Amino acid sequence: MRDREALQTLLARARARVDPGEFGLAPRGDPRGRKVAGLTHEHMTRLLGWPEHKYGYVERGRLAAIETELLEPIARILHLSDHEWEALVLYATGVPPAYRLDPQLGQAVPSPWQRVLRGSREMAYVNDAAWGMVAYNSAFAGIFRRREVPRNLMRWMLLDPEARVTLGDWEQSWLPLLVPQLRAAVVANPHNRTLAQLQADAGLDPVVARYLHTPTAEYIGPRAESSLPLLHTERGPGWATLCTAGPFGVPGGRLMFVLFDQGEQPQHAPALSAPATGPVDPSEAIRGRPQAEPGGRPEPPCAHTHTAKCPVGQHNEAP
Repeated sequence: MRDREALQTLLARARARVDPGEFGLAPRGDPRGRKVAGLTHEHMTRLLGWPEHKYGYVERGRLAAIETELLEPIARILHLSDHEWEALVLYATGVPPAYRLDPQLGQAVPSPWQRVLRGSREMAYVNDAAWGMVAYNSAFAGIFRRREVPRNLMRWMLLDPEARVTLGDWEQSWLPLLVPQLRAAVVANPHNRTLAQLQADAGLDPVVARYLHTPTAEYIGPRAESSLPLLHTERGPGWATLCTAGPFGVPGGRLMFVLFDQGEQPQHAPALSAPATGPVDPSEAIRGRPQAEPGGRPEPPCAHTHTAKCPVGQHNEAP
């Protein structure tokens, strides 16, 4: 048990908002005869079909170990949101859940991500948990012939003949990294029919099947660790560095930036770590500084900053 207090608070709050009448149960009263809001421990025990007091032990964190499978029926009875489900499993086990209560989650992305893609000069896209293409920018479309972006990127990368040309050295450089990602996604999303069908179809391809049945590496997803050869339809041969992020609230979804370099394979600088010493684009920061009023003194850059101290400078003398 990782956080008993947080677990108990979450479940007690969730019980209080569920009407017992929803399950054909009568409200219970306290020793003074007043109605108790929501479901009681006794209600939960009855609905779960558990031995007496077992639910109480779970809510209070009294069991030596609580598995995710034990929490799932509780979460469904209490109509927990995805945020609550993730927190519940995290408080009980110390790790996020391996799956979501609603298998449809991960198939839709909040619309503000479109703005993120529009604002990027790099090739960028968002896919769902099954590599369905949710959104992409025009720079990314340039990779493909006729700028026709496939509906499912993993299916294209594994099975489309065009991909075996576009993804340079496809069998040796790309395929050993693609197959384990598909396998991991199927394990993480056991009820996703698109992934299951994709894995089945991949097993029918003689080349892909060899890697599927005899994996050569474990690879859950790109981490910008190296560059892969890519034949860009419009820009010619080069190297692709895959920078991945996972949009919160889109389980299994990915925000991918594809950095493209022509010429020699790029050698990346050492990894970044806190604290940052300044913006990575200082020229943009200079352009964004407030301008002086006509005939007046330029406004200090931090005049409207309330969250951090302004560094000592020309217009910000030290006391």
